[in-house]
Amino acid sequence: MRQDLARSEPRPLLMSDMQAIMEETQAFENRVLERLNAGKTVRSFLIATVELLTEAVNILVLQVFRKDDYAVKYAVEPLLEGDGPLGDLSVRLKLIYGLGVISRAEYEDAELLMALREELNHDGNEYSFTDDEILGPFGELHCVAALPPTPQFDESDAELLAMQKLRYQQVVRSTMMLSLTELISKISLKKAFQKSTL
Repeated sequence: MRQDLARSEPRPLLMSDMQAIMEETQAFENRVLERLNAGKTVRSFLIATVELLTEAVNILVLQVFRKDDYAVKYAVEPLLEGDGPLGDLSVRLKLIYGLGVISRAEYEDAELLMALREELNHDGNEYSFTDDEILGPFGELHCVAALPPTPQFDESDAELLAMQKLRYQQVVRSTMMLSLTELISKISLKKAFQKSTL
């Protein structure tokens, strides 16, 4: 006599499942990189970063709430709209952090990026990616393993000096782009209240 028992544990991931997850992750990371790369100035780069963080946080917040159409339309949407109690990104971040959906490091990084963007909104100066006002806060981000060290510039040749500074600027910008892409991707691809299967 054969018994078919329902399995209470999740089925193991198959290679095709893992490949699909990896392809989805790669496609998402490519979209994030494209959006961040479009920001040529520090200000536009940070605006794009916070917009992408907002999208990532919104995805997680919506996962927390009921999924039926009535609940979403009449209960969830008013909470998330501009004047609702969850209308502010900072409040939504606190919610998903408080619920244990994101880590403390992810929460602190998102808050620091929002504060830096806000600071630049009120500061009329244009900064480069290698200015101390930018490198300082970026160096505090948990998602940035290490910013490239400032090289020794050869000041004997003006053209060489300009090329070295441009190269350093590009290396720092690339480091920031890759670090923030990883942060945004980690937040976006999380599943609220589900154990990770990877």
